[in-house]
Amino acid sequence: MDELNAADSPCLVRVESDAAGAVLVTLSGELDLGNVDTVDAKVGPALAGKPALVVIDATELRFADSSAIALWLRWAGSTSRLELRNPSQLLLRVVTKMGLGEKLGVTP
Repeated sequence: MDELNAADSPCLVRVESDAAGAVLVTLSGELDLGNVDTVDAKVGPALAGKPALVVIDATELRFADSSAIALWLRWAGSTSRLELRNPSQLLLRVVTKMGLGEKLGVTP
């Protein structure tokens, strides 16, 4: 398990892989233009092997801007299935209105 919590990065990210090859990315705090590249660099190695499933746990994510959504879309291209779990109601509405609910595998 790897964690990132840099002083200039208000996003904590934990990356775990299971025996079946699924990758779980747990995000908390804020994911925005200021830290999206740092988070992507931390998760990138786990996605390099093209896992069959990537789960993004957004339970503790307080804020995500459009750069976060763009990042998740890039991650979706690295897997056959991506699931965005437990997004806030606001994030759920934004993703749904953008027509990305299916692509991001949104599960409330």
